[in-house]
Amino acid sequence: MKEVYLGRQPILDRNIKIIGYELLFRDKEENYAIIKDSIEATARVIVNLLTYMDFKDIINNKLGFINVTPEFIEGELLDLLPEEKIVLEISGIERVNKFVLDSIINVKEKGYKIALDDVKFTEIITPLLKNVDYVKLNIKNFNDIQLKEIVDFLKRYSVKLIAVKVETEKDFLLTKELGFDYFQGFFFEKPTIKKEKKISSYKIALLNILKLSILEKEIEEIEKIIKGYPDLTYKLLKYVNSPFFYMRTKISTIKQALSVLGYTNIQKWAILQLFASEGGDIKSNPLLERAVIRGKMMEVLMSKITSDINKIEKSYITGMLSLLDAILHRPIEQILESLYIDEEIKEAILENKGNLGYILGAITSLEKDQIDTAKDYLKNVNLGIEDLLSAELEAITFYENFMETQ
Repeated sequence: MKEVYLGRQPILDRNIKIIGYELLFRDKEENYAIIKDSIEATARVIVNLLTYMDFKDIINNKLGFINVTPEFIEGELLDLLPEEKIVLEISGIERVNKFVLDSIINVKEKGYKIALDDVKFTEIITPLLKNVDYVKLNIKNFNDIQLKEIVDFLKRYSVKLIAVKVETEKDFLLTKELGFDYFQGFFFEKPTIKKEKKISSYKIALLNILKLSILEKEIEEIEKIIKGYPDLTYKLLKYVNSPFFYMRTKISTIKQALSVLGYTNIQKWAILQLFASEGGDIKSNPLLERAVIRGKMMEVLMSKITSDINKIEKSYITGMLSLLDAILHRPIEQILESLYIDEEIKEAILENKGNLGYILGAITSLEKDQIDTAKDYLKNVNLGIEDLLSAELEAITFYENFMETQ
């Protein structure tokens, strides 16, 4: 059977918390998008999804948005999908007829939610808007005036609006002001750098822990910082005692925990806490998710080209560090300099140089759906697109399992 891979892109609420994912079905062939363009391919992908993947591992307690056609939702395969977790995303409807409308009403009665994507917004689609739950708008297809007119038109109906291709903070603020309910894109990775914005003492403490562990200073120095923050003590002990580490005996002191973890795992823990320090439900934090998935993908791909454990561990940290500017609102160059990061990691993040840089470049290209660019990076390390796609799926599953221990 032909291999099928899966990626996902978060859909966020107005507080930038994850409420669901668009599930991106992928294969390694040149005709990359065919999976979402035909009934047969959609059916094949869903069969593979149900057979080889666990929905819980992919979306956990969030919603999964799946691209389908009106013809597909009339088929028997639909009944295999968990209706409480699935939003059926129908694209490209150009005209409304009885078949389309009856199909949507039928699946709504079964308990599924419906999203419309890439439709023409005229009075002709009024019957659909009375029967769907979400409407997705690619904001790059409209200017600001057109976007406002469409939003005003759609607000007449009880649908939730999802802004797609929200890539900058400006995009987010505009669409939020217009009244969109949810947002899809990577704007949360591109912060506005504000030099006057102060870093909290809590984050400074974590940065100091990170720096000391990079420099492999005495464990007592790291312990001293952690003792000043009771919640960090709790989080450290919870982390090291979690099923993730499979400790035979419980760890009960800070020094013992730090000694067991070692400097590399202390770095991972400190970076993780930096991303989790934004508050709220950490399982709905898109930056934390992206950092862990990026780090795990780096680790998986690096392990395919070397057995050197130091390089593999360094790759994980490189992936997580590459997003640190989005948390600290500082230029990444400044952050890396202050941490005394070695040149290999620095060049990988800043210039996509070396094996670390090639792998990071492939991952960030995949995140932007720049498949040809990803392939070019992979050639430098003798890997193929199938390696990248399988690493993405493994990293998604790893993240969901890891979050269960937090």
